[in-house]
Amino acid sequence: MQIKTPHIPLNIPLEDALDILKGVSETILKEVEEDATFYKVSVSDYECGFYEKENVVIATWYNDPEGRDSQDELNLKVSLYLNRYGELDDWEDGINNGWIQFFNNNKTGVGLSYGLHKDVLRFNYFG
Repeated sequence: MQIKTPHIPLNIPLEDALDILKGVSETILKEVEEDATFYKVSVSDYECGFYEKENVVIATWYNDPEGRDSQDELNLKVSLYLNRYGELDDWEDGINNGWIQFFNNNKTGVGLSYGLHKDVLRFNYFG
């Protein structure tokens, strides 16, 4: 399995992240929220985006249906995403409230949360 979504690094300048999204689609949705601005692109296979505050990417967001055929494929997908933001051995299980699973990587200062179906994944920079 390969992830089709582009890698959007955390803590990069806004313009660099916008260039990554433009590589997917010229149509970028922008939503101004209370504490950050969200940018997103949608294509037939997935959606991806990021949250920006003060011209720096503070979180990334992926809506990726890849791996729905089996639990093993879903787990592999999550592992591939985790590997984008740090070594797999550096990730620690966080809370699971029955709806959302959390992981933390204290070495990179990144957290992951994903929903029950493992389609929507969000990485947050807290470093």
